[in-house]
Amino acid sequence: MDDLEQELYGDRCQQDEDDQEGDFYTPVITTKDGRKWELLLCREPSVGECLLATRAIGKRPTLETVYASQIALLCRVTDWPQAAADQLPSRTLDAAVAYISHFEEDARRKPDEEPDCQETFYLTLTPAIAAVNREWQEMSLREPTVAERRRFKTQEQRGSMADFLEAEITLVTDVSGWQKAAVLKMPISKFARAADYLTGFFIAGQKTGNVSLPI
Repeated sequence: MDDLEQELYGDRCQQDEDDQEGDFYTPVITTKDGRKWELLLCREPSVGECLLATRAIGKRPTLETVYASQIALLCRVTDWPQAAADQLPSRTLDAAVAYISHFEEDARRKPDEEPDCQETFYLTLTPAIAAVNREWQEMSLREPTVAERRRFKTQEQRGSMADFLEAEITLVTDVSGWQKAAVLKMPISKFARAADYLTGFFIAGQKTGNVSLPI
């Protein structure tokens, strides 16, 4: 387990039970350890889970690495092992990935949509996020400073999709004053809205694309 995984999973991120509505059944799959798998219980991913999965894409996205990233995210969200996910019917996997991906896709600013450059932008997270021995619920954002934008650009220029997401995480952390551990536990839809607001001051269209790429 690397530092990001420890930060993210040291205590499991909270999930609203009402969000766990993406149920996908499959004929029973038996892995070598004798465990049986037949239900994919999907939910909205956290920022940290998306980041860990996106790292599988590498510097130059290919159909293979994007597909590997989708499977990695599915495994993290559902707690299925790779060995079981590999035995899923292809269409079941596609449906589950589409469900998990829609949280970010629906929240992101569309390429032809004008950015929202209002003076302040507020987010309320319910339930609150538990991290760094406190709860985080209210996020207040404003236009980034030159220094904050420079830090974003430094990370962004490294070039991979994971670097783009890391840059957004850095920007949200800098402007909001939240600890990174709390930002990593944000639902991806809330984070996407926050990141799009901040980058809207200097990126007219959608720069990074969705972390969860189309199937």
